[in-house]
Amino acid sequence: GYLTLPPGGATPRGLLVMPHGGPESRDSFGFSFFEQYLVTRGYAIFQPNFRGSEGSGRAFATAGHRQWGRLMQDDVTDGVRHLIQAGRADPQRICIVGASYGGYAALAGGAFTPDLYRCVVSIAGDADLVQMLDEERQQQGRGSAGYAYWVQITGDANADRDALLAVSPARHAENFRAPVLLIHGRDDYTVRVEQSERMRDALRRAGKTVSYVEFEHE
Repeated sequence: GYLTLPPGGATPRGLLVMPHGGPESRDSFGFSFFEQYLVTRGYAIFQPNFRGSEGSGRAFATAGHRQWGRLMQDDVTDGVRHLIQAGRADPQRICIVGASYGGYAALAGGAFTPDLYRCVVSIAGDADLVQMLDEERQQQGRGSAGYAYWVQITGDANADRDALLAVSPARHAENFRAPVLLIHGRDDYTVRVEQSERMRDALRRAGKTVSYVEFEHE
């Protein structure tokens, strides 16, 4: 993973944990406008390359299969706790922020390690894995290679239903303690806007603090 600190040796205003999307992608040592913008605003940024990420061998990538909300999330959590123990992060000033799979990881952080984060930001993140798989099956077809890929990396919506519900943040809204910001584009074809809508509604029913921002034609 990568830890980026504010310029000039300034004390960070807080730590932003930013798991990448994909999930079979990775963060690399190079310029990223989003992270650099936030660093110049005074935040420290932690970008973990959890198991399931590419670039560290095929075995490392496949070690993330069917580990959404489990070992993949544990890697993010362990990285954050290491930074706290090393004195590099104030445990009272940590926020988790992500887009796409990173948005799911942000929601999973809020749902399954609620004491670790003071805010949660999900940009076009999946919130209900059973709903996600149902949408993929409808969109791509049950016998398609695309749908088979999602079953391989997450699980089967029928055979693994209970396991998928156990790691679906929208099904555990009552666990959240931090306020949540949800951002989604109405026309997103990778992660459908219904995912954030479902998360919003679940948090509201649970009496949690949630802000929802939707962009038309995006």
